Amino acid sequence: MTLLELSEKLKISKSAISDYEIGKTLPGLNVVQKFSEFFNIAIDNLYNSDITELFDKTGEVIKKKKDESLERIKTVEVENEKYIFNIKLLTQKLESTQLQIQMLKQLLESREAENKTLKINIKLLEEQQRKFS
Repeated sequence: MTLLELSEKLKISKSAISDYEIGKTLPGLNVVQKFSEFFNIAIDNLYNSDITELFDKTGEVIKKKKDESLERIKTVEVENEKYIFNIKLLTQKLESTQLQIQMLKQLLESREAENKTLKINIKLLEEQQRKFS
């Protein structure tokens, strides 16, 4: 049972229950009566005991759920960090591939220019050969 569930069942704010649990404040007699009825404990036993003892059993459940929630949050944060890292890595790979494509285009243009130059040289040589023939 969570602190919220207990507060809803007893119609007491969860912050008040938390304050009772940590010893920040003491509950009034009407609140002690609600705890007595809910946990089926005599008021005398309950009122003379440390309120945190009452929460030991339910507090463990609350703490476990809180710890589980924190663990899930940490897991999600780690997964988000991995996801962000992978996105950055893929972005870098994409940028690298785009640079390679640009370099290949420039190399292709250079080769095409070389081919044009060679064709012109071949034509010139052919013309010179005709003149001498």
